[in-house]
Amino acid sequence: MAAFVVILYNIRQSKLKNTTYPLIERKGVSATSAEWQGTKITAQRLIDNLKYNPKDTKSAIALSSLYIQEARITGNYVYYDAAAMKCINGILDASPDNFEALTLKALLYMSQHHFAEGLTIAEKAQRINPYNSLIYGLLVDGNVEMGNYKLAVENSDKMDSIRPDIRSYSRISYLREIYGDYRGAIEAMKLALSAGGAGDEPTEWTRIQLARLYENT
Repeated sequence: MAAFVVILYNIRQSKLKNTTYPLIERKGVSATSAEWQGTKITAQRLIDNLKYNPKDTKSAIALSSLYIQEARITGNYVYYDAAAMKCINGILDASPDNFEALTLKALLYMSQHHFAEGLTIAEKAQRINPYNSLIYGLLVDGNVEMGNYKLAVENSDKMDSIRPDIRSYSRISYLREIYGDYRGAIEAMKLALSAGGAGDEPTEWTRIQLARLYENT
């Protein structure tokens, strides 16, 4: 009986490991956009690359990032977070110190509100590569949620010094808002909006945050 249970467990694990996650068709206006058609082509190419070579880390990272972005666009976090995490864990099983995979895993944990776990992973990634701006953004996010505001500000300054862009400006704005500097928060969010690509999801998310700041003031 015990042997049967072990065999059944191994079968289930094998099925989970071999699970593929095709993109789910969008609905509404975005389903007819050129961006969506291009995204589908890219995703299928990456999936095919991984079927041919499961050790293709570059394709796995790119596909994970695509899944994470698609979750933000569609709101289907349950499906796409699982898809991204499968790719990421596959990379980390073979290479536990892969910086890009650790960064994406920290990002996923943060999006799922597992802030302590995400912060621990982000800190590990930062030790591996202390010159990447995105990892400091995740340190900002994690420290804010854990109430470590002084560390959040320090990491925000470091992020901005490495790469002032939509991600760093939006975090500066949020920190200023926390400290009650609403005028400064609006100024920073304006900079974030101007730094974004026209029509991109992060840009339109930033536009909504700026509108919220105006509404609140």
